[in-house]
Amino acid sequence: MSEQVFDVRGALGALREQRRVVVVCVLVGVLAAAAFSFLRPPAYSATALVLVPQTANSAQTSSGGAPPANSNATDTEIATSAAVLSDAGSRVNPHLSFLAAKRRVTATAVAANLVQVTALGPTTGQAEALANAVATRLVDFVINSNASAGTNALSGLRAEAAQLTSQVNTYDKEIHSLQAKIASGQSSADSQDAQLLGSLTSAQANEALQLETVNTQIASAQLGNDAANGGTQILQYATTALPPSPLERLLPLVIGAVIGAVLGAGIVLVRVRRRGPKLTSRDQIAEATGAPVLLSMLVGHKFKVSEWLKLLREESPPSSELWSVNRALNCLDVPEHGQPMLTVITFAGDVASVSAVAHVALATSAMEIPTALFLTCDDAASRALSKAYDEVSLRRDELPVNLNISKGSPSIEGADSALTVISVVVDPDNPRLPAYVARGNVVLAISAGTSNLEQLTRVMVAISREGLSVKGVIVTNPAREDRTSGASPQSNDHVTRFLQRSSSGLLSKNA
Repeated sequence: MSEQVFDVRGALGALREQRRVVVVCVLVGVLAAAAFSFLRPPAYSATALVLVPQTANSAQTSSGGAPPANSNATDTEIATSAAVLSDAGSRVNPHLSFLAAKRRVTATAVAANLVQVTALGPTTGQAEALANAVATRLVDFVINSNASAGTNALSGLRAEAAQLTSQVNTYDKEIHSLQAKIASGQSSADSQDAQLLGSLTSAQANEALQLETVNTQIASAQLGNDAANGGTQILQYATTALPPSPLERLLPLVIGAVIGAVLGAGIVLVRVRRRGPKLTSRDQIAEATGAPVLLSMLVGHKFKVSEWLKLLREESPPSSELWSVNRALNCLDVPEHGQPMLTVITFAGDVASVSAVAHVALATSAMEIPTALFLTCDDAASRALSKAYDEVSLRRDELPVNLNISKGSPSIEGADSALTVISVVVDPDNPRLPAYVARGNVVLAISAGTSNLEQLTRVMVAISREGLSVKGVIVTNPAREDRTSGASPQSNDHVTRFLQRSSSGLLSKNA
């Protein structure tokens, strides 16, 4: 059992044929995005700038210590933390929770010591108030954190200074007591007391030197803390909120259109996958129908009366087309006398195949074969062709020679020398053939890449019910890369069994 590969060309062809589904999905996506934008108020943005010097970003260090390199990034994280946003959200009206404030606020490090706070809001006032509240809370947090860190450091230095002062005072008392003892002559060993006095004096000097160093550190810490806290401030308050940019307004519509297009394409491709791939080559069509390809034609899609008028008035079949049509008639063994009839079955929606029927009729009339073309169905292409012929008939000089086009059921009587071409358009998904389809040779006209195996099977079953068989196929607009001919269908037995199974299934279903 051969594996079916999903081809890109078939998918593109299906999207082109069912582009209305894609367009409808795109419109639905755009309308849904527009409704969402209408129900959701526009987001105004306001910006405040906070100056946070590096000395305020870092912990208190010893003299000459460098602040950490990521100190500014840390401040941006602090600005969007719960410690800042929870308090800032409680200061605006209406109050915002931490999560709501976090969705509206962003903080960016725009310089080494500058933090930009951007807040969104449904109105200009709410956006500005939230940005300023976050900026104010960020300054308070940084100052309080630095003050707390500075207080802890100063407390340790002051405790050390108090201890050194106590030791210096103790040494001072002992030195004075020993000096008084030596001066009063109460000392029994002058050399020992003098040596002890020198040791006490040296120890006191050392402790005094340490005390002086600690006092210097205390003074430096106080100055650094004051300088850091004094440098942290709001450099620019949020005073003007900006409305959403045109790009931000259009972005939801674009996203809705893209989602709609993807959804529409998915629906079309799922349909194609369920129904099976389109038959694109001549050999595939010949194998599916069990009939050879008699003729291949490149024709346009004519929807309008003006397009048919141009064909009837101005265009004459080229020699290659005349030769191809003549060879196809010879393959069908159409009699030259009597009432030769050719019934061409096309599929609804396949406008190119209806054009092919008209091209065949024009070619036979150009070969001086009186031709009567009957348009038996009320599809758009047949109506337009009939109106165009009626308009041309008003002026005899523009009327095509040897060609007569009528709309409706074909007449049984006719000229012995006329070729009657009957155009029948059926729905490939639910084919119903009229009674007069049993006249003459029956051929199918199919555009490459427009029908799948299931659709062809349904049409073949409907034809077999009438006791007929398809004598050949006219393929319109084959692909350029298709090098097959479809001259000799392969696997006819397989196709016959497939049609028999499909016919039995359809008959049981209808019963």
